[in-house]
Amino acid sequence: MFSRTLHRAAGALFAASTLAAATPVLAADAWKPTKPVRLLVGFAPGGSADLLARMLAEPLSQRLGQPVVVENLAGAGGNIMAYRLSQSANDGYAIGIAAAGSMAITHVLNPKGTNYKPADFTPITLVATQPNVVIVNKDVPANTLPELKEYFQKTPTATYGTAGVGISNHLIAETMLYKLGVKVPHAAYRGAAPVITDLLGGHIAMTMDNISTAAPLVQQGKVKAIGVASIKRAPQLPNVPTLDEQGLTGFNMPTWQGVFAPAGLPAEARETYYAALQDVLKQPALIEKMATLGSEPVTGMSSAQFGEFLEKDRQQWADIVKAANISLEQ
Repeated sequence: MFSRTLHRAAGALFAASTLAAATPVLAADAWKPTKPVRLLVGFAPGGSADLLARMLAEPLSQRLGQPVVVENLAGAGGNIMAYRLSQSANDGYAIGIAAAGSMAITHVLNPKGTNYKPADFTPITLVATQPNVVIVNKDVPANTLPELKEYFQKTPTATYGTAGVGISNHLIAETMLYKLGVKVPHAAYRGAAPVITDLLGGHIAMTMDNISTAAPLVQQGKVKAIGVASIKRAPQLPNVPTLDEQGLTGFNMPTWQGVFAPAGLPAEARETYYAALQDVLKQPALIEKMATLGSEPVTGMSSAQFGEFLEKDRQQWADIVKAANISLEQ
């Protein structure tokens, strides 16, 4: 059941990334902003989420005719931003870019302990996916997934770390370990930077990180890449095989980012943002910039389709949490 659920979710994500739809043409009387728009991001400046938001903000400003101002509300794995977005006016002047951590996983791990819920948002569209990579300290005696499994079996003191309990990379790593049949203690950090610091220092053996952070470290020889957690190899690391190639058939768990607004956003404003994003995401200059983050644009996913995608994603994480017995106390 667990494997079938992962396969269905992977298929849904792949289908979403290959949707083809013509850019909608706005009617003359369509809603348009008449003052600056806030684009909220749940992470600090300089990270991949912040960089993606800023890449989108400039062409969106040109398309909408008003400044799109990035506002960083870092903390709690994106949950602080999500709460602030949920409390914003639904007049079209506040949108946010968010991922599975705040929009799906939080409600699975702690459904009664959050101060916002899925119904507090209007999903606009999925905008990008980014592969994740299993990286290890360069002194770990493993270069392949089977060798990593053997290392963990023989080294009960080994640990792995991520930037917090319940973030997508934590659950993706737990999914991999569950499918390998090994249990490895998890060290939760307050951000991605200290995870890498301790990985380089040998205090943890492994982490699951997105390609934008992992690739430079691998290319510089500071860490070793074991495998890519997507169905195809990453262009930035063409010689690194996927987990699927190494025995975890169908393992396809990239990170995704989508654009949201507060619940009750008028349909006219929702369609304006959808049309603008479709136009922006097809611009060659933006596609080239996104590639520097290891991100691929996703086009053609309507608000309704994005809502369906989110429901499937939440069910996937629920199955993972149950099967791997993950809790907030880890």
